[in-house]
Amino acid sequence: MKETRYPVEITLGGNTRIYSPEFQAEEQYAAAWKRVLLLSHGKAEVRCCCLGPGDKRLSIHSRSNSDAFHLARFPETGPEHSEDCIYYGVDPNMSGLGAYRRGVVQELDDGNVKIKLKVGLQQRAATAPQEEQTGTSSEAKKPAGRGRPGQASMTLLGLLHYLWTEAGFHTWSPSMQGKRNLGVLHYHLLQVASSTYAGKVRLSSNLLIGTPTAAGRQAELNKAKAVEAMNRRRRLVIVAPLAQYQAGMEEGSRLPISGYHGIPHLQVTREIWDVLQRRFVSELNSWMAGDQVVAIVQTDVPTPATGSMQARVVDAALMVTTPQWIPVDSGYEAAVVAALVAENRRFEKPLRFDAGEDRVFPDFWLRDRAEDLPMEVWGRTDPDYIARKEQKIVHYDEKYGPGKWWQWDATTGSAIPPFP
Repeated sequence: MKETRYPVEITLGGNTRIYSPEFQAEEQYAAAWKRVLLLSHGKAEVRCCCLGPGDKRLSIHSRSNSDAFHLARFPETGPEHSEDCIYYGVDPNMSGLGAYRRGVVQELDDGNVKIKLKVGLQQRAATAPQEEQTGTSSEAKKPAGRGRPGQASMTLLGLLHYLWTEAGFHTWSPSMQGKRNLGVLHYHLLQVASSTYAGKVRLSSNLLIGTPTAAGRQAELNKAKAVEAMNRRRRLVIVAPLAQYQAGMEEGSRLPISGYHGIPHLQVTREIWDVLQRRFVSELNSWMAGDQVVAIVQTDVPTPATGSMQARVVDAALMVTTPQWIPVDSGYEAAVVAALVAENRRFEKPLRFDAGEDRVFPDFWLRDRAEDLPMEVWGRTDPDYIARKEQKIVHYDEKYGPGKWWQWDATTGSAIPPFP
């Protein structure tokens, strides 16, 4: 996760100085750092001193309606920074993020991001979403159910993948062991949403996230934002794990979530359940089998209920994750994640967003080698899947060389091969 502030190098008038993370962030240096940024604004060349591979140019911005200044990376330069750097951004070409049309995910000059959602946060839906409105995430679904290439907007599932990716929960390194829980998830997803705009609306204003306890700031924020949405007639977006499955839950009038503190009761119709059964049958089956499944829902404007609030679900998407909160598309992938974690490996799960089947990227990237190594888990035997498998094998052999990428054909019953 992006938590490290590195020194920055500022060159002005032929003179170069390096400013430490402490000087940039600590209160005792706030006035002096502000003066440096003021004098450098629009005149200096600024670079981050992290260990990333690129030029790592930064820009100085003044905040509107104030005399404060801040640094931001240049648009589309996130991959130039090291992964732990606060200015790091994922390479869109390594996942489905790169499949959107230009402008769907737009990095702004001030470091914020603007996204174009399929259904706006201030728009009321009259009917339940149609099946073609989102792509599918599961290996068990037909390829035709996935997003189309060059998507012109982001679906709800795409938004969940975006939040997960930007927060870094699609990655794993041994240092993360024991440091991920619902409270940590809430914090980092909200951080991403705070710098993300859907149209003119800051996403964090409408985003409620599961939290482990009823007491504390996170639950209070959820409740306050729900009340504000009711007063301003705004939709809500809610991200939370499904509650532990009990028989009949999939037919109830409420969407059962855990970490529900401060979140309105989520009213769900039979029509929404039917849509979930068509789009996310694999995820529902995983939930019923006891696996961890995260839901993202979009609601209508919340309304008062006896002693609380309620909101009608107008769209929903599901994503299976491991106990480490790493998304997976099958039980075979979950087994690979467990093995990688047990061997203290560093890896990444690229998410599909709304990309079409023509977009080629692996099930995992192994990130602790000199060069990133693609990993494929073959889990089906139907003709369409086999044809696609053969195409991907040709692609990997041409790009990386035969035998220079990892694969496991789980359908043969063989054990997981050793990792490089």
